[in-house]
Amino acid sequence: MTVRRAMGLLGAAALGVAALSACHGSVDRDARAVVWEPCTDLAAYVADLGVDESTIGRLQCASLDVPLDYDDPDGETVELALSRVVGTDPAVPTLFVNPGGPGVEGRSMAASVAAELGLGGTVVGIDLRGTGYSTSMDCAEPTEPDVRDDGTLTEYADDIAAANRDCVDADPSFVGSLTTATAARDLDTVRQALGLDTIDYLGVSWGTVLGAELQSRFPEHLHRVVLDSMDYTGTSAVDALRALATADPDVLPELVPEPLDVGGTEGDDGITPDQPDVPPGDVPAPDDNDAPLDPDTVNFLDRSFDATGGTGYICNSLEPVGDSAVQLAEHRDLNAEVGRNPQRRIEFPASSDVPGVSLCSGWSLPAEPTAVADTGTELLIVGHRDENVTPYVWALDAHAAMGGRLLTIEDGVHGSTIASSCGGLVKEFLASGRLGQDTCDPH
Repeated sequence: MTVRRAMGLLGAAALGVAALSACHGSVDRDARAVVWEPCTDLAAYVADLGVDESTIGRLQCASLDVPLDYDDPDGETVELALSRVVGTDPAVPTLFVNPGGPGVEGRSMAASVAAELGLGGTVVGIDLRGTGYSTSMDCAEPTEPDVRDDGTLTEYADDIAAANRDCVDADPSFVGSLTTATAARDLDTVRQALGLDTIDYLGVSWGTVLGAELQSRFPEHLHRVVLDSMDYTGTSAVDALRALATADPDVLPELVPEPLDVGGTEGDDGITPDQPDVPPGDVPAPDDNDAPLDPDTVNFLDRSFDATGGTGYICNSLEPVGDSAVQLAEHRDLNAEVGRNPQRRIEFPASSDVPGVSLCSGWSLPAEPTAVADTGTELLIVGHRDENVTPYVWALDAHAAMGGRLLTIEDGVHGSTIASSCGGLVKEFLASGRLGQDTCDPH
């Protein structure tokens, strides 16, 4: 889910006046050939992650121009950066993957999944528009305040709101296209460009939201779908925050500070905001050793997470969050109700690094709900019983809405399935559509 503290890339991802890192263009729709070439920085990055040489030797990269606006297919375009690990068995369906965020680059996941699962088929990773090496925007971010009294928090929320308006105004067409629906259209366009009638899909964290949209809109082009650590697919930030806070009561009710204390300065009355864990798997970090990183790896890391893209995707999916007074009041009431330290940030992509202040403050574009439907797709939803990044209840909700099979992992580790002993169940489902057991304890 959110990765705003990972590897020095993370902070309050509010938006400001934008500069495009890749220009919009136009293209002949009949000339969208995908030309695969060797990867340089991506290969160095996944090598530093420990991906084996055999997998890296089959890793290729390409780009594809897609419509900026699918209602205007002959208009401006954006560029998508693609990767694939060429399969060893042409009979195995091609697998598209996405790691979530939103805002995390998607190309490295192709190598990681190909190495972990060893399915035999080709695995494709895509930097969604607004992320990684695809067309993106670089928007300014207001500085997180050092003092956290009510006046400062109100000013900070107002700064985020102003920056959000500036960013949307700088390129409303592009920012408005950062939606789950458009991302699903992009994936289906890549499928068509690769000449594939059907694909498999594996999404983790927010990648499950994209998968829900994909299987709801394009079921006829999907073979099997796996959604690991099922994320929130609704439009209410309040409802999402309630589920997250309920799943993560960090202190006993009798020890919860009075709601008023959330407005104090850091350290008042011995209360120090916790640093929540960054969900594993969202931005994979190279092994912590003394060996210097390859310069190409360093360059890749600089673009591994895009705060502007991530904020666009999450804020375009939510109803308005209210002004600063509403946000702070709801935050205090919620944390008091569930017995949680209100100075601890609730781990949600729409949350800024300051508890009680939303990154979606002042967001001016209307919400576009995620499509969620039972389409009869061969679907496996994976929920982790005790995790608090994407609470288990969201997996139950998705299973009720979309059908399919539900696999319960008896752990609290976000997105851990593939890299654990339970990964064989995912491999079994993708290979045969069968699931040998409904629960798995990776310990």
